[in-house]
Amino acid sequence: MNISKAFYLYGIVNQYDIIDQPDSQSVLEELKRHEPIRLMPIQELAALVSEVSLEEFGEEALKNRLKDAKWLEYRLRHHEWVVEAFMRGGTVIPMKFATIFNTEERLTERLLGLYETLRELMGKLQGKEEWGVKAFCDLRYIQATVETEHERTKQLKAQLAGQPPGTAYLMRKQREELITRQTDQLLSRHLESIYQRLASLAHEAKLNLLTLHELIGRKHEMVPPPAAGLKGPALRAELPSAAAAGGGMVLNAALLVEKSHVSRVVEEVQSLRQDYAPHGFEFESVGPFPPYNFSRLPDYAKEEEAGKPQGTAHE
Repeated sequence: MNISKAFYLYGIVNQYDIIDQPDSQSVLEELKRHEPIRLMPIQELAALVSEVSLEEFGEEALKNRLKDAKWLEYRLRHHEWVVEAFMRGGTVIPMKFATIFNTEERLTERLLGLYETLRELMGKLQGKEEWGVKAFCDLRYIQATVETEHERTKQLKAQLAGQPPGTAYLMRKQREELITRQTDQLLSRHLESIYQRLASLAHEAKLNLLTLHELIGRKHEMVPPPAAGLKGPALRAELPSAAAAGGGMVLNAALLVEKSHVSRVVEEVQSLRQDYAPHGFEFESVGPFPPYNFSRLPDYAKEEEAGKPQGTAHE
């Protein structure tokens, strides 16, 4: 046994997808030209694995590598490239980046222990894709609605005339605080309605937490094409004409959608644009993605809580 090598797990696939679909077989053969990727049978499923160097992916080495931005970007893109290549030929349960096993025996043991969970998850994901819908809002529109339609804010504004400076100051502060509260409440009602409309079209839906950068504003970046010799998936973004305008992101929803229902999601996003444009909203729909948001395995949750590097697992 070569103790300098470990096993990198990209994902789990259905063996029958590979056997029955020529496209999946050709994807595997094409991937092998770039990296020694192979399928390791786990009953009716198969693990998509490759051997990697412990010098690069050993537990201590990996902690240092994760601090190297260029290495991390390259490896993350490569991981996605492999998973997405197989996704085009069938159903994939994607593993998080840098899921490493020190021995093939340990990998087999873990997957056999999770076999029923994996089989059920494979059934849930069969015939479905993950799509994302993001909503952006210029809150000045909602604030303007509050100022013109909320009775108490209008009353406070009318009462300001003729007040002594000290009283007027306190009333302005009261009115500003009221407008802020009412703006937040109105935004929450809009978001609840938007999310329910989207979730009704999905097999399962989740809300992703927003980062500070997303709350402040948005930026679009183009993803470079994959390595020569392999065709990447089609450009996965439906960008609105006003993509450069508007405020920060206020909703980031992940949807697990039947492939036959994707057009309904796209149509609903267009309908949301029309309905919510007067309220300062804009929307983006993106996909398909590997179904990471709907593929979480419970055994890995404890590892993250125990202080493992974010997005990695090492056994």
